[in-house]
Amino acid sequence: MVADIHGSETIMNKLLNSPKFYRVKHVVVAGDLTGKVLTPIVEAPNGRYSVELFGERKEVDSSKLEQIKKELRSVGYYYKMMSQNEFEDMRAQPSKIKQSFIEAMQESLDQFFAKAETRLSPEGAKAYLIPGNDDYDEVAEYVRRNAPSSLVPFDRDAVELGNLHLAGYGYSNMTPWRSPREKSEPEIQSDLNQLSKRVEPSSTILVSHVPPYGTKIDKAPKLTPDYRQVTEGGGPVQVSVGSTSVRNALEEHGYALGIHGHIHESAGTDFVMTRSEGRKITVLNPGSEYGSGVLRGVVVEMSNLELKSHVFTRG
Repeated sequence: MVADIHGSETIMNKLLNSPKFYRVKHVVVAGDLTGKVLTPIVEAPNGRYSVELFGERKEVDSSKLEQIKKELRSVGYYYKMMSQNEFEDMRAQPSKIKQSFIEAMQESLDQFFAKAETRLSPEGAKAYLIPGNDDYDEVAEYVRRNAPSSLVPFDRDAVELGNLHLAGYGYSNMTPWRSPREKSEPEIQSDLNQLSKRVEPSSTILVSHVPPYGTKIDKAPKLTPDYRQVTEGGGPVQVSVGSTSVRNALEEHGYALGIHGHIHESAGTDFVMTRSEGRKITVLNPGSEYGSGVLRGVVVEMSNLELKSHVFTRG
């Protein structure tokens, strides 16, 4: 399983090659499918092109365009070609920025869908995916409606996986960043209670983008109100930022396993305990290094509805 690919074309390609490489038939993507940045490439009057590339303003001729586009897409940035007048018009109308952003995401997803059919189908493999908090609802709906047979969307839904089920939930609790798909804890609790009624939790893997609160896999730097890291003793202070509702769902319903993402820097393994039986439920977060072109994942083996083994991968 993987998470937080954030539109990186490099990571998407590695993801689609992973079933053959790791000799698995099922890949689970635990949210945040699309990128966060739309970069204008503006045609200048002299026939050259102006673009801000990773914080540096550049002016290039047409011979450099393809390389710049490739660099942007490799780290999950989208681009849009436009004239200076179009650039000024878009800057004055935020609604046009969002619409262009969503169109760029959808175009990238179409390419991903086509590659998935080419690479997964011959292997008899499928990828099961949910959007995350950084994916717009319009994108989540686009994936649901347009994913090919080799890709199985299951946000707020359940799907069969052999003798198991996957139950998916892509929304997060509130963050400082006001991302597109956030909900209050009571709303998440209500959604997860409804989801649990659709499956037998003991034979179901809960795939929630946000990890359970108070675990090793939900730690992130503590921030001040103006988004600066709080430090102590020369290092950043770490706090839990996961969801109390996700933890409650695991403890109360007794899922077979928890698969999560969201916190890129908190890759690892932890456990929560069921309330009725005192049974340990393993929870996993593969972490993410999508900006560096590194695909992080976890290869999971289940036997008799229990986790038999798991191995973290990085490639």
